Amino acid sequence: MKYFHKVTLIFLFTGTVASLADTIVPDRPGFSTGTYTVQPKNLNIELGYNYTKNNETLPLVVLRTGLSNKLELDIMYDGFNINHNDQKQLTWSADFIVGIKYRLYESELYNLTFMGLTSLPVGDNRNISSKNITPLIGLLWDYTLYEDISLFGTLQGSTYYDNERIYDFQPAIGVSLAHTDKFGTYLEYYSIIHSSNNQDTQQVIGGGFTYLLSDDIQLDINTGLGLNSISDNSIGFGIAMQF
Repeated sequence: MKYFHKVTLIFLFTGTVASLADTIVPDRPGFSTGTYTVQPKNLNIELGYNYTKNNETLPLVVLRTGLSNKLELDIMYDGFNINHNDQKQLTWSADFIVGIKYRLYESELYNLTFMGLTSLPVGDNRNISSKNITPLIGLLWDYTLYEDISLFGTLQGSTYYDNERIYDFQPAIGVSLAHTDKFGTYLEYYSIIHSSNNQDTQQVIGGGFTYLLSDDIQLDINTGLGLNSISDNSIGFGIAMQF
């Protein structure tokens, strides 16, 4: 389930940017996915690079477009994967992911959004392909503490088949800070809890920086620190563009 763990990404500047109707609000970087939905006739293209000890991924691609004022369509793809186990192996074989986000409730203080995704098993490398349709559903939320400080998080779960039917529960919680109109930071904790006794729980603390180059372009740098032996350390960067 690697593709769900890193492609679904974070909402910064909850109070500040959301109030600027023409300013981009990306889902990247991070684990959590933001509550904001892209407006109709707009398109977000979000690209990233991620490095861990055993793997490099480039580009992490997320395409987002609005279907209505509350509903958006998402298409995701991991791109090239370089596996460092044993010997370097370059593959272009990740699964596509398609899904929607729908705003359930929105206010100046807090927001709730539903997310539903599913993988399309087009990949030919077992390490990064599920080999079957893999659904995920989630509840996304954010809460404004002060004008420039917000809490955010997700409650999401997925299921897939790997010799047995496995269910994952993936909670996350974090805080974002808008230091200026252009510069922001975030810190989050997430875990991936597996129903199978053969898989340990993954636990990661992540954080990063974002910078608004213009109203339509955001740059980011992000990192993750694994809190146990099964969880990888990571570093990445990316760009998000609005059209």
